[in-house]
Amino acid sequence: MTSYGLSFRFMRAGVLAQLGQWQRMALLLSMMIFFFQLPCTAEQPIKIGVSLGLTGRFDVISGALNRGFKLWEQNVNNTGGILGRPVQVIVKDDRSDPDHAVSLYREFIEMEQVDFLFAPYSSLITEAVLPIVEKNDMPLLIAGAAADRLWENGYRNAIGVYTPASKFAVGFLELLVLNDLDKITVVYSDDPFSVDLAKSIKKWARRFGLNIVDFQSFKKGTLNLEPLALITRQNKSQVLMVCGHMDEAIHMSNALKKIDWRPKAFYASVGPALQGFYDQCGPEVEAVFGTSLWEPRANYPGAQEFNQQFTETYGTPPGYHAGLAYAAGQVLKKAVDEVGSIDKGKVRRALFDLDTMTIIGRFGIDKTGKQLRQHTFIIQWQNGHKELVWPDQIKTAEPKF
Repeated sequence: MTSYGLSFRFMRAGVLAQLGQWQRMALLLSMMIFFFQLPCTAEQPIKIGVSLGLTGRFDVISGALNRGFKLWEQNVNNTGGILGRPVQVIVKDDRSDPDHAVSLYREFIEMEQVDFLFAPYSSLITEAVLPIVEKNDMPLLIAGAAADRLWENGYRNAIGVYTPASKFAVGFLELLVLNDLDKITVVYSDDPFSVDLAKSIKKWARRFGLNIVDFQSFKKGTLNLEPLALITRQNKSQVLMVCGHMDEAIHMSNALKKIDWRPKAFYASVGPALQGFYDQCGPEVEAVFGTSLWEPRANYPGAQEFNQQFTETYGTPPGYHAGLAYAAGQVLKKAVDEVGSIDKGKVRRALFDLDTMTIIGRFGIDKTGKQLRQHTFIIQWQNGHKELVWPDQIKTAEPKF
């Protein structure tokens, strides 16, 4: 029983009057200490809501984001929180389903009354929740989605943490020009991110003077990509570019293995940057290119420490998705610290004016909320290791074709 409970029982029983002076003083002191320690007098946490596909088709990458958010929460709270208040990241499983995510964000806003929001994983699901976020005028830090269309509908609360899809493949196309490879087949899943990426590749290819000989979409969730691999071989493309997520990269790698053929260059947008791609495909990953949005060797402030802490905590190196989540937290803290308040309007204005460094590089957005200053990297698997092959300033190996 608490000291308060005991004291209350003593008073009701008339025992207090029977105690000596020093006993009464000790008892009253214990009651005062207890009242000062009651939870209602403690600083309430700053609550941040986020739904992630911890189950379903996006479980692997959503899990990486979750670990990044939780590590940021731990580190912030270990160093005094934000404005002297602890931080609580409330994570709920949206089952990789847009409709369920919408209901969860409604709960965050209307029932849980969270102070801020992080976006879910994938452009598909982020696009679904943006209207309810906008209706309630809450800033949404987007660390798991990159489709350009998210910033093209006039939303004033879509805050992009990293480079949009339209710039994902520019570095790889530059490498093609430098190595005289110009016959390209582009295949893409029909989800928002992949469609926007494919369209941007077509646009940038024209600027670079490259020739796209085939440009085809396929339904999200298609397991057998062998027909598209065969088309690429038949049209004698030198380059195959796959726009999708982890699954699409794995399925195309398997398809190329089945037909026993590889183009001179094979690029996939998301999967190759992650350790899980190597774990599932093994030696087939050799020479595969991909885009990464963060690598510890880029050596941005705090990147090395984050990489070491994450590896020690979870037993595996972080992929770039974990780094993006952590950076979203850094950006939010910076904005709140600058205004000295959790007033959503003031924090939103601070986010649009912010120019700061994170573990994934520089943060700064345009008037639509689209990220301007963070940069991508092109990686390639060589001899079982992920090497940086673009840009020249930080590359760890020459690209192989």
